[in-house]
Amino acid sequence: MRATLIVTMLVCIATPLLARNADAPPPRIYETQRVSGHKPTLDGRVDEAAWDAVTWSGDFVQRQPEDGAPPTAQTQFKLLYDDEALYFGFRMDDDPDEVRSMLARRDRFPGDWVEINIDSYHDQRTAFSFTLSLSGTRGDEFISNDGNRWDGSWDPVWEGATHVDSQGWTAEMRIPLSQLRFDGADDQVWGLQVQRRIFREEERSTWQEIPRDCSGWVSNFGEIHGISGIKPARRVEIMPYSSSRAETFAKEPGNPFRDGSSSNFDLGMDGKIGLSSDLTLDFTINPDFGQVEADPSQVNLTAFETYFSERRPFFVEGADIMDLRLAPAITGGSFTSDRLFYSRRIGKSPSYYPALGDDEGRWIGYSAAPA
Repeated sequence: MRATLIVTMLVCIATPLLARNADAPPPRIYETQRVSGHKPTLDGRVDEAAWDAVTWSGDFVQRQPEDGAPPTAQTQFKLLYDDEALYFGFRMDDDPDEVRSMLARRDRFPGDWVEINIDSYHDQRTAFSFTLSLSGTRGDEFISNDGNRWDGSWDPVWEGATHVDSQGWTAEMRIPLSQLRFDGADDQVWGLQVQRRIFREEERSTWQEIPRDCSGWVSNFGEIHGISGIKPARRVEIMPYSSSRAETFAKEPGNPFRDGSSSNFDLGMDGKIGLSSDLTLDFTINPDFGQVEADPSQVNLTAFETYFSERRPFFVEGADIMDLRLAPAITGGSFTSDRLFYSRRIGKSPSYYPALGDDEGRWIGYSAAPA
């Protein structure tokens, strides 16, 4: 087995804080408390004694379809923390016979759901998004560029549970602090947004009102106050994988490479080590597509190569670094993202062109041109 080791370092460079949009409402503030006594049990009910230490926060405002209007049903939430995690409890008022629970794969956001966005760096540009559907389906994204980019390939480890009762439905989330990024200050101030979707109305409402005609998303969040005495976790993640293959075929006499069977076994590993709060070392040994789900079948009859999104953890982490705005878009005069490095390109463009007649064409790169 041939092993290949690839290592990279991702450095988060501090950027100046964005100014809050002058048209945005002032930031709402939620005062949280440290968990005292027993931690909340994740059963979706929000009935443990630990929740009594903090108050409900509600007064959500509709964002879609009618910007600024009262929502069809109100939402409330609570927030606790300890040295290991954040704990969110939610109360979604509604008719229990009308709520929609739809099961789907991760990151599909089906039916009714509730979502939190946490700007733990408080740089007003980036945030971590966690979405929990009524069915228990989880979704998570890394938000950057003040909400203009949502990366669904980010898959943190966290927990959530839901419960339907006579008043609507409730939910609980536990988000380990190891999945967030923050500095080592004693007193923390983080950005926060809570969003809810009512599926049957195709309605979205938010805790911190951000009008749709107001520029920016993360820069207009509300704030979490009261978090103190926590330290960034030493992040060490090891993800080993193995793959095997066996094949049988007709044996060819005299051919040692066609003896009737073939087998192969591979081992590999991806790893992540947090060297500091803003420096992460990523490494991979023998990366292989066998460690992730299979690509859908495609038939390509065009002059352009088939594009498959990257799924291997090492190549997904920090992939937005290679997305630069270079070429102007065709419409609107804005700019598109141009990926300078495509990690799943296999092979290379043709280096030999046969001699052709005057009435024949040939391929040059991705364009057809006469000989």
